[in-house]
Amino acid sequence: MGTPTIPAKPGETIILWGTGFGPTTPAAPVGVEVPPTGFVTASNVTATIGGQPAAVSGAALSQGFAALYQIVVTVPAGLANGDYPIVATINGAASPGNVMLTAHQ
Repeated sequence: MGTPTIPAKPGETIILWGTGFGPTTPAAPVGVEVPPTGFVTASNVTATIGGQPAAVSGAALSQGFAALYQIVVTVPAGLANGDYPIVATINGAASPGNVMLTAHQ
């Protein structure tokens, strides 16, 4: 049985969570809980949802965790109702394409 979720609306801003987005500015100490001041990714993160570009407004280590990033993206406005793969890319390395987002007007 899956975990119930609320579909995202096209045009809505959502937060994605992940690991492995690399160095930060300033450099974050390894294995240490992130303080409230935060650490943004040293390189730009891009994202697509259903193959369409999704605007990324922020990418940083998540406060209160070690090595967990949060990526703030806007769901493309033109998506029809359905399930779409989400792919985040940094420095040419892409996340697996099997993570899905349900969009619903």
